[in-house]
Amino acid sequence: MGDAEIVPVAPHETADALKQVFARLDEVERRQQVETLLAGEITHDGLWAARRDGRLVGAVYGQIQPGRTALAWPPRLAPGERPETAGRLLDVLDAQLSQCGVALTTMLLERIDPADHEVLSAGGYSFLTELLYLVAGEDDFPASEPNNPLEFEPYADANHARLVDMVKATYADTRDCPALNDARSIDDVLLGYRHTGVFAPERWRIVRHAGADVGCLIVTDHPAHASCELIYMGITAPSRGQGWGKQIARYAQWLAARAGRPRLVLAVDSQNGPALAMYHEVGFHAWDRRNVYVKRSLGPRTPDI
Repeated sequence: MGDAEIVPVAPHETADALKQVFARLDEVERRQQVETLLAGEITHDGLWAARRDGRLVGAVYGQIQPGRTALAWPPRLAPGERPETAGRLLDVLDAQLSQCGVALTTMLLERIDPADHEVLSAGGYSFLTELLYLVAGEDDFPASEPNNPLEFEPYADANHARLVDMVKATYADTRDCPALNDARSIDDVLLGYRHTGVFAPERWRIVRHAGADVGCLIVTDHPAHASCELIYMGITAPSRGQGWGKQIARYAQWLAARAGRPRLVLAVDSQNGPALAMYHEVGFHAWDRRNVYVKRSLGPRTPDI
């Protein structure tokens, strides 16, 4: 039995390929996942199939996103297909994503399957961390704008450079996925944030104290899920240790309340003990978790298909 043919997925074959990508989910979850992706914008550059004698025997998908990043799912094979086909699918996907300018590809896995780990590791992916997803409900939101010594300046084109500087400054000695600090430019990171949920500049803030910039807060809205998301918050290293993280988180809750959303969600590195303790103090609790694998692009290359 020779190698399966690795080919791009034609638009009319999209649904079948995605069903193969999510073959390990139960029927209800698989249908929901496929319908969600089909309802959005499928990036066909990232959807590849393995075919043998015209039959679909494997598929992989990487969803290209703004900010030179992609969210991918591990390759999935039909029963009886040769294991090495998974590695070939992943290699072709990664090469295509690189050709499309993707600098960082991320996979979020509910559990670490030994076979997945082997394929991903061989393909150059590394385990980054376990992400914890936290949520706070409206019962924990402040009833009015928090009164604290910090000022929250709304984002605008005029202060874009200052926000870039603040995000970069807050990366220093961070405990939240520090390995990704230099994976992309700050402008790429902010472009990705802008295209997450519904962007509104009044929910992006530069945090100031006594006339100086000391941090930042970025919140977005997800109307379809009746929630806001705290995408990022950070404090510069010299300004830490004063309890300001808690005050920024409370302000984020107030922004969610202003938007009329009953929930505020976020993701945090499970190794970031201080942040977890702070979030717990202001009413957040864990509701899900994912294992994160990442791969940085090594530059454009030609796939072997």
